[in-house]
Amino acid sequence: MKGRSFSFLVVLLAGAALGQAASQVPLSIETLATKADAVVHGKVVRMSCQRDDKGRIFTKVHLQIIEQVKGRERGAALVIVQGGGVLGRRIARSPIQPRYRVGAEVIVFVVFNSRGEAVTLGLNQGKFDVVRRPETGLTTVRNPFHGLAKRDDPRGVVKRALGQAKPLTFAELKRQVRRAMK
Repeated sequence: MKGRSFSFLVVLLAGAALGQAASQVPLSIETLATKADAVVHGKVVRMSCQRDDKGRIFTKVHLQIIEQVKGRERGAALVIVQGGGVLGRRIARSPIQPRYRVGAEVIVFVVFNSRGEAVTLGLNQGKFDVVRRPETGLTTVRNPFHGLAKRDDPRGVVKRALGQAKPLTFAELKRQVRRAMK
């Protein structure tokens, strides 16, 4: 009985991961780079969740810029705005919204909305986590469609099915962005 329950759970998680992937059209790095107003390598230093005048919850993600890969220089910081977040006991989230955490090193592809606010392009596709491997000196990046999946990420099934379950180095990502800008 335990074996069947475990198998059912695995199938359920794989189905959920495939369902999420099916709800998004995968964007290539070149497409992300072409459509982005800016591509920024930075570190999340602060996050704040607020409510707008209509009662909707939104989050501001404050990045300390390490490198501006594309776009005009905007100083040492970038603030990204996204819908949803956790405000008191209220939680508003989308499964395809990028998840940021304080202290994380990221590369973000952003567009600027009509108010001049940075918004992550392509939802979770426009945010790459930076992973440094001190034992090898290799720096890789990943998001739901590019780079290796986290060990506990059910979307790894989707990446393997799409043939995208291979490491993506930080240097290769920057090379693809710069090639797309030409």
